[in-house]
Amino acid sequence: MRLKLIAAACLGALALAAGASAGTPRLALFDVHTGLAAASHNMFGDVKVWKQSAALAARAHGATLVRCGSGCTYGAGWLAFAHAPALSAGDVSAAKAERIQGAWTVRFTLTASGRARFTSFDTKASLAGARRGIADALVLVVDGAIVAQPLQSQLKLTGSTLDVPGLTHTNALAAAKLFG
Repeated sequence: MRLKLIAAACLGALALAAGASAGTPRLALFDVHTGLAAASHNMFGDVKVWKQSAALAARAHGATLVRCGSGCTYGAGWLAFAHAPALSAGDVSAAKAERIQGAWTVRFTLTASGRARFTSFDTKASLAGARRGIADALVLVVDGAIVAQPLQSQLKLTGSTLDVPGLTHTNALAAAKLFG
């Protein structure tokens, strides 16, 4: 009897873990200001990082969970995004890690639909930032973990090339490796 209970507990834990990681993106660019799920806000509206992904998944049904690592300025733990990312792996055809003006940047080559999608997002985010007086905070997610936290005003789109700055050398290489 005890063996069945232990097996059931293990299966339950695996089901919770699978549910929490099922929506983990390979690559995503999320807007923190407009995209966070209600569960990732505290009572004052600030960003709330959850220590347990299963607890967050239970409160943010259908949201995409991403991990905040040790380099995340929000603290270690998990965030949930209720809205679709401004950019995802399907919007990118190639990527290259480069050191530009002393900082590591990922240069994404966008598909035609990715460029249109990002341009639409960028226009809306620019206008919203101008009204508030500060650019939207973004997070770049690679393999389910936040690897950079640029402001919308720091991104640079030239033709179909999008530069996302603020990565470590290791994270820039990891992002580029997804496409090469």
